Amino acid sequence: MKVKTRVTAFLCTAFAILIMTYAIYILGSAGISTASRYDLVQLEEGWTVSRGSDIHTPDALSQTSIGVMNTGDTVILSSYLPEDGIVPACIEFRSILATVDIYIDGEHIYSFGKDIAKEYKMLPKYVHFVRVPDDYHGKKIEIVMEARENNAFSGISPILFGNYNDISRYLVQNNRIALVIGIFLTVFGFILVILSPFLIISSRKDFSIAFEGLISVFMGVYILSYNDILWYLSDRPEFCTFIEYFSLFALPATIMGFIASSNKFATRFVMMSLCAVNTLFSVGTTILHLTNLVHICHFVHYLHLIVIIEGVSVIASLILYFVKNSRADEFFIQNNYSTYMLLLGLILFIGCSVIDIIKFNILKFGSLGEATARISFMTVGAFIFIICLILNYFFHNIEYIREVSVQQRLEGLAYTDGLTGLSNRAKCEQALANLKDEYTIVSIDLDYLKYTNDNYGHAEGDKLLSGFAAILSESFSDARIVGRMGGDEFIAILPYIDEERCKKDLETMQESMISRNAGEGPIRYSASYGYASSDDPKFEGSPTAQNVYLLADARMYSMKKKHHNQSLGRLYDDLLNIMNEKSKGGAEQ
Repeated sequence: MKVKTRVTAFLCTAFAILIMTYAIYILGSAGISTASRYDLVQLEEGWTVSRGSDIHTPDALSQTSIGVMNTGDTVILSSYLPEDGIVPACIEFRSILATVDIYIDGEHIYSFGKDIAKEYKMLPKYVHFVRVPDDYHGKKIEIVMEARENNAFSGISPILFGNYNDISRYLVQNNRIALVIGIFLTVFGFILVILSPFLIISSRKDFSIAFEGLISVFMGVYILSYNDILWYLSDRPEFCTFIEYFSLFALPATIMGFIASSNKFATRFVMMSLCAVNTLFSVGTTILHLTNLVHICHFVHYLHLIVIIEGVSVIASLILYFVKNSRADEFFIQNNYSTYMLLLGLILFIGCSVIDIIKFNILKFGSLGEATARISFMTVGAFIFIICLILNYFFHNIEYIREVSVQQRLEGLAYTDGLTGLSNRAKCEQALANLKDEYTIVSIDLDYLKYTNDNYGHAEGDKLLSGFAAILSESFSDARIVGRMGGDEFIAILPYIDEERCKKDLETMQESMISRNAGEGPIRYSASYGYASSDDPKFEGSPTAQNVYLLADARMYSMKKKHHNQSLGRLYDDLLNIMNEKSKGGAEQ
């Protein structure tokens, strides 16, 4: 069974990784791209870049070093438009937290962000599509960007020239992996969040399911926002920029909450504390931003520092946990595959996130600038993490079913009489303690057990007990419980008060005993019984189940006295049968 489980775990993991790899390969290949109607031109050469008194002409615009732009800093890009025959034509580029003005041959044709800046609100990250005049050929273009926040941006994003539809299609195709993964994570997360109340109830208050959904939603929204996909879908750049920052700030808290609520790691208290700290940080920065006191973008570097410190610490603790608990003997004995799937997903996701954050800061404060920064590692890491979460939930259910099965077997051993297969005394007393509403208790005593043991041996006595247990199970098929209280004492608890129905069950028991007594062999079935109900006239008010049982037992003993007087007749009959058998044997000789 363990070998089959290990093989199943390996096959499921391999299949999931194979599907994921193949999907990324297909989405990333150029074979599914649509050809452009016109050639797209990336305007890389021939630019003059000026920042204050610093003026230079770089070989390639994307490799221009302009340093980090702070509030009030202005960068001016000037060049000449190509001589292509594209009509209508537009240029596309991206700005971050800055106002933009565009001039062609000194004529102002485009402006962005001035009205937002006047209200001292945070300018969004924005993808500009600016149509140029039809007679643009060879004319001078100037792009003026003024930073409105400290550490607003560094580096210049690629500037594309071509037809609007071609550029839009190109940008979407370039981001199709992020598009598919982002939508998948967002939709999957929303489904988990919606279903989490029901799953929590059915999963023994496992709140990690809700955190799984939140992680998936925040990661999906962040991927869509960072890659400007959400902006394409909503055309609300201010909201999309805020959502990008908010989802990024909320991720650490949900990850720590997920680790703490998964109940699988020894560092739960530490993770709960980190979850609380990260939650206060994300909520506090959000309130400061919404009240326009301090814009949320000013806290990004603090978040990066927190994530790097926490990420490295969490990865180290998870790896130590894995090493400590992954000895071959413990692994194969416990079969705790869900924990290891969870560990793998967490380590990969947090590790990829830390790599992207470090890479982003190197680019932003380095020579290239953040314009070329991408979150490819985090995107793939998030996708792998969700796959691992699905496998974790799959294996968790298997382990839970196995635990329930083992628990039921153990309870069966603890509450079952080994000889008869009926409920034992402990189970019967538990049932008596939990009795409510209307019920009837039948006390039954098997006759002739001691006589059978003494005269025919305990093997025949055991047969008498097991056979009588089968008679009781068949006769009281509608009973709440049929059990052996010990020795030759039995009990049946009926979930109703109906004397005629109870008598019918007792008649069925008598007929079954008469039928079995017709067979050959020394075993003879006979029983004394008495019954009482919870509304018996002898009780005043509502009696306890123990009192009802004692009344049924007293009535059983009344019948047993009569049967005891008949036991001498049974002894006489058995002796007569023995003598007859001996006399027959002598006559045959």
